Amino acid sequence: MMAPNYQSITISDVDDDDAPLAMVSGKDETKNPHPEDHLAPPFDSDERPSSLLVGTFNLIATVVGGGVLSLPIVFQKCGIVFATAAMALSACTTYLSLVMLCYSSRRAGGSSYGEVMRSAFGERAEELVAWLLFVFLLFVIVGYMVLIRDIWTPLALLVLPSANEDYVLLGIVVLLLPLLFQRSLHALRYNCFLGFASITVLCWGLCRHGFANLLDDDGRGELEEIDFFKVPTMKDALFSFPIVTCAFLCHFNIVSIQNALSKPTRERTEKLIHYAILACFLLMWSFGLGGYLFAGRNTQGNILLNVPMSRGDDSEEYFLFLLGRIGCGVTIMLASPLMILPCRDSLLEVVDVWFHHSHHSNSNSSPNEEQYCWRVLHRLNNKYEKVEDAFLTTEDEVNEIQPEEMDGETRPRTRSRGNSIIVRDEPIQHDYIFRNAVMHYASTLLI
Repeated sequence: MMAPNYQSITISDVDDDDAPLAMVSGKDETKNPHPEDHLAPPFDSDERPSSLLVGTFNLIATVVGGGVLSLPIVFQKCGIVFATAAMALSACTTYLSLVMLCYSSRRAGGSSYGEVMRSAFGERAEELVAWLLFVFLLFVIVGYMVLIRDIWTPLALLVLPSANEDYVLLGIVVLLLPLLFQRSLHALRYNCFLGFASITVLCWGLCRHGFANLLDDDGRGELEEIDFFKVPTMKDALFSFPIVTCAFLCHFNIVSIQNALSKPTRERTEKLIHYAILACFLLMWSFGLGGYLFAGRNTQGNILLNVPMSRGDDSEEYFLFLLGRIGCGVTIMLASPLMILPCRDSLLEVVDVWFHHSHHSNSNSSPNEEQYCWRVLHRLNNKYEKVEDAFLTTEDEVNEIQPEEMDGETRPRTRSRGNSIIVRDEPIQHDYIFRNAVMHYASTLLI
């Protein structure tokens, strides 16, 4: 069944300067308080199933992953005050950049990270960004696989003393296959709920024993190893900088989350980002501080290396951290599909760009029709005018000559890309490459 052509542009004939420049028509777009936004899918489309809560946890689960295990060493290297300030600054800049990216997507009509770049810089920029995202996320997935193997192998050895770490990883990947094949973040919403709840178990264990050292007289020796105020050296600052800046990295999923959000007003989108970043900051700050207070100057790059694996005198501590280790392993397992999905979409977007007829042609059009799913709007006299036959093909530059009637004569006028915007008619996920089942499963298994 062919996908519908989602939206077209209607220009108001009103000469009032306060009139909207362009109206986006679709399935009852009148509910959109910002009709100048070019949303794909449309504002009240049935393809927007995610509530505010689901979208918030989608973003939280994207942020909270394996990087949280390295946050305690940032507190050890830089001190509590400096590390807190650095994390707060990173959270604020992440919030602002996510909002700007969402606004750019709404105004340009892009349904992916790469398409936002395409609207601004052309097709080659989309291909470059898609390649960069694919390679970056591929390394993230490799890191997640290493963490999953290192976390679950010691746990498997408690049950099967002869367990092989490679077979443990293979078994987990096989168990995750149904989740890895999902096509949307909304379908992974229960992963997000369970993953967030699981990581809080380890966070609670670290904070409980860390703060106990501050209140217990027996922990005074460990308290002296805690640096509350510390000016980090250049070496320590450079070591901690990438950990803090990458801790809130989630930009590759925010456009997809906005595309699935029901009633995606600007206010609801900002609220979603605000709640998610605030929750992530509180959780990761507590995790980093609790891990540092727990391990002191012996804090390792992976805080799990400081967590005891053998039962000592304190059985309660052992079982709490055992449960926390399991919870951390579950969180990273369930976060892996959230990395696979944008990685696969980036790879398919590159392939989609290579096949221009797939990427540009409208799915409703016949092979002989010259129709394309990108429209060019020209800004003339402070208004956006739709040119019916001015569709973007495979050319990076847009120059059309359209007739203009003046004084009974037909005169040509030239319009260039400098005063034009490019708008997509339908989401990229409706292109043939994305809808093809063979490409979908093959690309997932390849990754």
